[in-house]
Amino acid sequence: MARSHRSMSGPDRFPGSRAAALRPSRGRSATAMYLRAHLYGAAVGRSILDRCISAVDPADRARLAPLRSQFEGEIATTRRLLTGISPVGAPGRRTVRASATIALAALPAGPIVRDPLTRLGLLESLRTLVVAKRSMWELLAESWVADAADAAAVDARAPGPDDDDDDTMLPGDVRSLLLALADQARSQENLLDELRRGYGLELFG
Repeated sequence: MARSHRSMSGPDRFPGSRAAALRPSRGRSATAMYLRAHLYGAAVGRSILDRCISAVDPADRARLAPLRSQFEGEIATTRRLLTGISPVGAPGRRTVRASATIALAALPAGPIVRDPLTRLGLLESLRTLVVAKRSMWELLAESWVADAADAAAVDARAPGPDDDDDDTMLPGDVRSLLLALADQARSQENLLDELRRGYGLELFG
């Protein structure tokens, strides 16, 4: 009895729709996905920063406190870039905060940190996020996002009644802005590395 023939399609023989779904994202779509992932990571980092500030000595709190406004500014810039690049815009602040809350629930540390080893872990976690953030700004500064010809599409947000001229991201400013953010992240990384080493050596003797 003849056996029915069943087609065994290889990886290069998927139907067109399935192949399209498996095709990796590139260009504007990939950039939007990349920024969206970093936006959620930045929200987690902002919350970890608060825990680090509460965990370190008073003298070091004064050194970490200015990073709060820096992190907030970086999150705002990421949202604006994503709004201009992605047709669906950026996720709402509540969504980002809720995601950060869920992620922080996995950390073995509450809002008040007293254990020295937990403090060291938080500093190392925050430093890792800052290194990733610096890498993001540097990559974007070398990509089409920073090109003057394409930068007009980056800030597609229509100016609101409360917007000042100085708050508008001009096409020629994009690359210098991204490089400045990379330098800022490098300074954050150096500070966190100094604190990490100091508290680590104090802990381990």
